[in-house]
Amino acid sequence: LVIAPPAVVGNWAAEARKFVPGVEVLVHHGANRKRGPALAAAVRAADLVITTYGTAVRDMDELAGFEFGKVVIDEAQAIKNPTAEVSQQLRRVNARTRLALTGTPIENGLGDLWAIMDWANPGLLGPRAPFIAQLTPASKSKGGDGEAALRALNGILVYRRTKAEPAIAEELPDRIDELDHCAMTPEQIGLYQAVIDSLVVATSESDQGTPERKGAVLAAITALKQICNHPVNYQADDQGLEGRSGKLNRLNEIIETVFAAGEKVLIFTHFATWGETLAAYLSDRTGTPIHCYHGGL
Repeated sequence: LVIAPPAVVGNWAAEARKFVPGVEVLVHHGANRKRGPALAAAVRAADLVITTYGTAVRDMDELAGFEFGKVVIDEAQAIKNPTAEVSQQLRRVNARTRLALTGTPIENGLGDLWAIMDWANPGLLGPRAPFIAQLTPASKSKGGDGEAALRALNGILVYRRTKAEPAIAEELPDRIDELDHCAMTPEQIGLYQAVIDSLVVATSESDQGTPERKGAVLAAITALKQICNHPVNYQADDQGLEGRSGKLNRLNEIIETVFAAGEKVLIFTHFATWGETLAAYLSDRTGTPIHCYHGGL
């Protein structure tokens, strides 16, 4: 049984078809998923069952009735809060072995580490509070007993791979960070200055540290980020996108270079509606369907 976020369920199924084509895969997800006797028959016929966290929680009364050889949770940081319903429900899965996969370093917080390890090995680490209390000094003084215990624990229970390992280094080229400075257009400069001016007025009329002042500052920061993207990201209009943003001009140059080299590009933005607008604009400009993936899907 594999439990994963919705975004990667399709990847799991595709990878299974590619690497283990003889394995019978059942994707248990969606409004039309099987239930009752039909689900039981489908699970018995399958070698690999793939579902989502949300579906697993909703259908746990049925899933807990099956005995799986192995349960795998992908993006295991989803259970870092041991009191959350998803963490509690996933403990009900009946499997001979448990495996947690996460790209997030679980050593960032001892509480997160305990939650994930205790799911995989229930009761092995003891109660959460004493575990954290005993190992916390390790993070403050190198070489302490707590740190040694933590290293040993990770060495025994955590299989970790890094980009430095030869087999992985061959697949992943070195990341190159390149910072571009994009000059704003006169329209952007005018909008930017107007937001700054209004912020000065708003904050001068309220006491420092008040919720109103903090709210005005946060709203201004958001507005400035939107203006730097494009005036339309700040305030929608029907004047088109072309030639109104230094950042968009630079993006167009990058995309032309990428397309000319036959490569691929992934564009990130903090604003979902702007992402949709940008995807439609780039689709028209390049003649290639470009889509926006965001949390609302």
